[in-house]
Amino acid sequence: MDLTEYVQRLLDRRTRPEEPLRIVQAGHPALRGPVRDARDRLDPALLRELVDAMVVTMREAPGVGLAATQIGVPLRLFVAEDRFAAADQDPEDDLLERRPFPLRAVLDPSYEVLGEQRVFAWEGCLSYDGLSSIVPRGRRIRFTGALLDQDGALVDVDEEHQGWPARILQHETDHLAGTLCHDLAVPRSIIDTRYAPRWADVTEAVDGLGLTGPIERLAPGTVVLD
Repeated sequence: MDLTEYVQRLLDRRTRPEEPLRIVQAGHPALRGPVRDARDRLDPALLRELVDAMVVTMREAPGVGLAATQIGVPLRLFVAEDRFAAADQDPEDDLLERRPFPLRAVLDPSYEVLGEQRVFAWEGCLSYDGLSSIVPRGRRIRFTGALLDQDGALVDVDEEHQGWPARILQHETDHLAGTLCHDLAVPRSIIDTRYAPRWADVTEAVDGLGLTGPIERLAPGTVVLD
């Protein structure tokens, strides 16, 4: 079965366009297998239908990103969006430089970490249902890829991102290299997500969970390590 036929069959399983696709879980070979460049791989109309289905699936989950591999499609493609908008800024969100991130569909992404700063923060994954871990990420990145606009055109981008948006883009791009966030986790930090509020302050988690390594150098109440 070629890729076009596979994607069409996947989409045709839905009874309506608003129905989400199935998100595969850790252990499924699609999350670790080889992927193909997405540009010019599918007919534009089919690509648009796939992206729209991925957005529905991401929002239904809910999540802030979804890679094509998470629905079993071996393409270097992801969607991302953080519609977060708090009336009163949460200090933790401010610490993580979290701001609304407009919806985007990205083909063939790549990133380069800029500088030495690393941010330690809790992450979850739609393919690890119910688990969270502390994942160190670059605070600033250079990001490249092709954005799919509503008219089906591809717009090449070369951007810099910082804080929470940079984390989202690293997480989703890593998926397309077969890397899941918990692969990068601070040892011993993987927990049931229901306990995440208990350890919201990652510096408290160092003692409470017995964490070791560079995270021990964080000052109390901080997340950035130079």
